[in-house]
Amino acid sequence: MSTHVGNVGSADCFEGSLGRDLLLTERSIIDDMISDVFGFNAIQIGFSDYDFLSNSRIPNKHALSESLTADICGCPYKNPIKSCSVDLVVMPHGLEFSSNPHSVVREVERILLPGGVLVLSAFNPLSFWGLRHIIKRYTSSGKHVSPELLSLWRIKDWLKLLSIDIEAGRWGYYRLPLAREDWRERFQFMESAGDRWWPIFGGLFFLKAVKKVRGMRITLDRWPTYNPVHQTIRSTQKDTAESLKSRRYTV
Repeated sequence: MSTHVGNVGSADCFEGSLGRDLLLTERSIIDDMISDVFGFNAIQIGFSDYDFLSNSRIPNKHALSESLTADICGCPYKNPIKSCSVDLVVMPHGLEFSSNPHSVVREVERILLPGGVLVLSAFNPLSFWGLRHIIKRYTSSGKHVSPELLSLWRIKDWLKLLSIDIEAGRWGYYRLPLAREDWRERFQFMESAGDRWWPIFGGLFFLKAVKKVRGMRITLDRWPTYNPVHQTIRSTQKDTAESLKSRRYTV
């Protein structure tokens, strides 16, 4: 599996025994965060081969990717979706695997409706996953380049500047990221202990945020006309094809 985010390639994070374990943890938390979000259009940015919108009650659900076979073909940092047309954006690792994560956040703010919800996940640099990332960065071959892991506080600053208010946050996956399943089971106790005693050192962090528009007053004659997001897409296949000349990242 090769998922493209921004103009760089993401790694096979969810493959193998450890990857499946990670995917199960992420889906469980993201499902819980999006279960009470309603609207008309939902977009997933990042890892489009895996459905993180399955638990959403929103009828129109699509994945945005640079792949020419994706639901919506486009670059997350310069996406083709109409402004103020999306109720929910889900980004599983949609920032750390981008060459321009700040632009991705700006584009998310642009396409979200006032009151729209953003749910994102990312690896925590201050965790065993962060240590694993550092080791892989200095031991991997020249063919693979590790992405830059973004801290929670850095992402929160970006969201605050764009008037996207944090509504909820979660930490997860405190166990050692070991390849062998039997060894991971031996450290299962760290899940409950970590959640209680050292939550900020979880391997993953999750944010649920809402786009706020200060001083906005809704009137019936200006209520937005909801259309399927596919009707608002501009053709970007030429730009996307050029951006596919990317490096392959590993975590």
